[in-house]
Amino acid sequence: MHTEIIGHCPICNEKLIATRLTCKHCGLELTNDFSLSKFNYLAYEDLQFIEYYLKCRGNLKELMQQLGLSYPAAKKRLDQVLERLGYSTAYSDTYNIEVIVETLPIYKDESLATKKIKTKLNESKGLADISLTNNKTFSIYYEEFGNGIYASNLPKGNLLTWKAFDCAIELLNKTGGRASKGNTMKSKLGEEHLTLDTIEGYVAHKAYGVALGESVLRRISALSSILEWCGLCKNGYGYLELI
Repeated sequence: MHTEIIGHCPICNEKLIATRLTCKHCGLELTNDFSLSKFNYLAYEDLQFIEYYLKCRGNLKELMQQLGLSYPAAKKRLDQVLERLGYSTAYSDTYNIEVIVETLPIYKDESLATKKIKTKLNESKGLADISLTNNKTFSIYYEEFGNGIYASNLPKGNLLTWKAFDCAIELLNKTGGRASKGNTMKSKLGEEHLTLDTIEGYVAHKAYGVALGESVLRRISALSSILEWCGLCKNGYGYLELI
C-alpha cells in the first residue's frame, strides 16, 4: 500500500524534498535531493479544484455549476491556485465580478446587434466565453445596470456600450458591408491607421466621443469577436465584414 506524498513538513511547514527513489520492479534505488513537482506542494482541496477545472475543460461556468460556486468565488479560488503555483494573477485580479446579471429584457425598439447579443448572453445566463482569432478566449458579462457588457480582455471599468456595437454595424452598412478595423497602437484618431472609416475610429468618435488627434482605447478584439459570436459579422484579419 502506498502512502500519498506530502509536500510540507508537518512540524515546521517548510517544503519537503525526496532523497530516495525506488523501483519496485527491479529494485533500483536512487539517492539524491530530488525536488517535488509544484503540484505536490498544493493542498488536497486545491488539487481537487484543478481536477474539476480540467474535467470541465476550463469552462468556468460549468465549474461553477459543478461546485456550487458563484462567479466571484470561482475566480477567487482559481486565482489562489494560480498564485500557489507561482503564476501572476495581476490581470485576472482586475476582474472580480460582484454581481452576475443573468438575463436582460429584449425590447422591440432595440437594434438588431443589441437583440442578438442579449439573446446569446441570456442563453448563457449572463456569462459567456468568447473565442479570439488567436484561439485564446475572454469572458463577457452584463453591466449591472444593463447599459452594455464588460469584456475581461479590456481594462477594468471600460464598458462596451450597446451604442458601440450599433456604430460598428452602422459603419459596415455605410461601407458596403466591410471595413478595416483600424490600429490604435500606430495612430491617434484621424491619423493614417485610425481614420473615421475604420471600425475603431468610427466607434471611438461616435460612441465614446473621442476627438480627432486623441488616443483611442483598443476595443476591436473584444468588439469584433462578440459581433462574430452573435452571428452578425465575420471577424477577419484586419477587417470586419457583415454576414
